[in-house]
Amino acid sequence: MPALLRRLALAGLLAGLAGCSVLPVELPGRQPDQGGITERPASGGKARLKPMPLRSFSVNTQCNFRDETGNFGKATVDIASSKVNALKVELTMPKRGSCRYDLASFRQTQALPSIELTGPRNCRIHIWEQAEQITVAFADCHQMCSPSSAHDYVWPLLIDKATGQCD
Repeated sequence: MPALLRRLALAGLLAGLAGCSVLPVELPGRQPDQGGITERPASGGKARLKPMPLRSFSVNTQCNFRDETGNFGKATVDIASSKVNALKVELTMPKRGSCRYDLASFRQTQALPSIELTGPRNCRIHIWEQAEQITVAFADCHQMCSPSSAHDYVWPLLIDKATGQCD
């Protein structure tokens, strides 16, 4: 009897582990070297969804901002046809510290589908357009902040395309 219980317990354990395994799945219409950009909808049938067109964007603003938590800053952003010509962002989080991002410390490594700037120690700035807003997000940029822990409190900068106002 104990041997039967052990076998049942082992079978249950193996069945549970098999449910946690992940098998690679090939999606129709997607090639590994395309980086996720498809030429047609994955369903292949009469789908209504079409791939989003790759489109460059432009924005030029100098703005000041303050949020409801008391964080404040200023930004100068000049992007023409997805090429960053100027970028200077200063963020201050009271009792946390401040961060400064200047284009001189970065190089543009991607323009489409979104802009990517790469800086020291793998610090990256991602910029993309969504509807009438431009988002500027900062990743792994602790060295741009004083103290470096201030980066943990940085939120993306949102720019209204129509007015140039920042949030």
